[in-house]
Amino acid sequence: MLETASNLFGGLSPAWTVFTICAIYIFTVVTVIWVIGIFQGNHSMMDGYYGFGYASVGWIAYFFAGTTSPQAAVILLMVSLHGVRLGYYLSKRWVGYRKTTGGDKRYLGFVTQLKPGYWWKSFFMVMHPQTIVIMLISFPSIFGIMEAGPAHSFGLLEYAGMLVFGVGLYYEWAADAQLEAFKADAHNKGRYLETGVWALTRHPNYFGNTVVWWGIYIMALAANIHLWWTVVGPLMDTVMLTKILGTAFQDKFMGSRPEYAALMQRRSGFLPRLRK
Repeated sequence: MLETASNLFGGLSPAWTVFTICAIYIFTVVTVIWVIGIFQGNHSMMDGYYGFGYASVGWIAYFFAGTTSPQAAVILLMVSLHGVRLGYYLSKRWVGYRKTTGGDKRYLGFVTQLKPGYWWKSFFMVMHPQTIVIMLISFPSIFGIMEAGPAHSFGLLEYAGMLVFGVGLYYEWAADAQLEAFKADAHNKGRYLETGVWALTRHPNYFGNTVVWWGIYIMALAANIHLWWTVVGPLMDTVMLTKILGTAFQDKFMGSRPEYAALMQRRSGFLPRLRK
């Protein structure tokens, strides 16, 4: 099957063939969500799928790899834990938005900003940039699974990757769980969470997400040291969550609020520390 697909794509290597298959899969799913969003009036549904996208391409890669490498299996476990947890949390949040405001405020804002012609502009400016993001960030997971070397015992690099990943997973899990509990208390309306991991940084969820991908990258290196170039994935994730979207977007979106402006003076924007 893989050889046939490789010939179909012009003789690509097995790893790049699987990467192409994953890209086609993500493009197809995102396009379907785009069509559904047109009828729903916004594309907030994409936020609910986003995390699952990372897990699903890892599953596809492992299916085609046929590997017995324990490093590849750990990468699969890492990307599954991260993607399914994130997907569940975001899809649950999306369902909540649908019941209250009709969708995530960010996606509702895109509907207004991209008028006229939102229906086609959203295809290129809202939806499929996320296809590109998912595929580029997934470099270390897809290629780490596909090009894992011969099975060997775990060494320092493997344990370092698992440790870094564990720190990241804890931060993103704790941040989302603590924020969900905080918002569930009506007494906290209009206030900002400043306890738990939120006492260390304004954006512990984004910090955790970034660290998770550095952990996956380190494990990909442990699987095959020649995959150093897949550093494109965690680098893009870091830049995206600190300079383009993530912390930068949230701070710009809420920075005009006096209470949040004061919070920005008290708390670190990304790296955890007790006081800014």
